[in-house]
Amino acid sequence: MTQQISQTQEEWLRVLTKGMVTIPKAWREELGFEEGELIKAKKIANKIIFEQTEKTTPYRVYSQAELNKFLKDDVLPKKLALKIDKKLEKLGRVK
Repeated sequence: MTQQISQTQEEWLRVLTKGMVTIPKAWREELGFEEGELIKAKKIANKIIFEQTEKTTPYRVYSQAELNKFLKDDVLPKKLALKIDKKLEKLGRVK
């Protein structure tokens, strides 16, 4: 899947918030990078290399609704929560 490019191409890229950079459109088109696609990044010494990955996602991507449900359901049973609160109180770490 890795394609060797015969000539070096160079562009100046600005690092944005949270380390984001924009890969030039011509490069994305040439390499077949599509919006929302996962690509692999490798750091070798002082270089970063981006590579296409398999078209299948290597992990499950959850929807926002699923994440909200997980967060809503992610609560301790009352009995356990009370037990933890008592232990924290003994340690002087009350909320």
